[in-house]
Amino acid sequence: MQILNLDWKDYHMHSTNFSDWTSSIDEMVKFAWWLWFSEIAITDHSDIAMEKAFPILWNKWFPPRVNLSRWKNVFNDVNVIFWVEWDLVNECWDICSTIQWIEQDFIILSAHIWVYEWNSESITNWYINAIERFHKKIKFIGHPCNSRCFSKYVDIKKLIEVCNTYNIPMEFDATDLIRNNTDIEKLHSMLKWAKYVYVNSDAHSLYEFKHNREIAFKFLKDNNYL
Repeated sequence: MQILNLDWKDYHMHSTNFSDWTSSIDEMVKFAWWLWFSEIAITDHSDIAMEKAFPILWNKWFPPRVNLSRWKNVFNDVNVIFWVEWDLVNECWDICSTIQWIEQDFIILSAHIWVYEWNSESITNWYINAIERFHKKIKFIGHPCNSRCFSKYVDIKKLIEVCNTYNIPMEFDATDLIRNNTDIEKLHSMLKWAKYVYVNSDAHSLYEFKHNREIAFKFLKDNNYL
């Protein structure tokens, strides 16, 4: 297992501009510099995830994603990249890949319990088929060990095998660990057998951005993965 972001890089976080963070992109970028981060990825939720999570506020709260075409980092030298956290919609492997109806080129492939509309027992087949279809766009598999979503039904060995075949990293999600939303047994399997792993904060606040990865790395050290 090779951790791809041992240095100061975090590739999973959400903004209040387009998702469910408590801070704006500008605030996040300024804070990232203060924390010595060299690169961050803003990975806001897809349209369908936000519509289902915040149905009343959906069309009133969030400004158009197209504004990002005018956004530049004028604060510091942090490299800021923009991805999207894709969602599986149904058993036909339909994927929501847009934020404010703008298609994104690079994605985190995730499953959320409030979005997926089909039999949970089929989730492993969805992962495999989605990876086979979209592996050139997938940066990593988001929180595959999340016990609050689908880890109960995920065949982690099969998922690791197909990810290793396509050299797709898997994610150690620090927020899930801290919130006790991690299937620890499957996390250990992933850390033992996955070729590549990202350790990300999945931060929804500046506090989580600052502290979550530190706790995840402590877990790795305490369990002899580092």
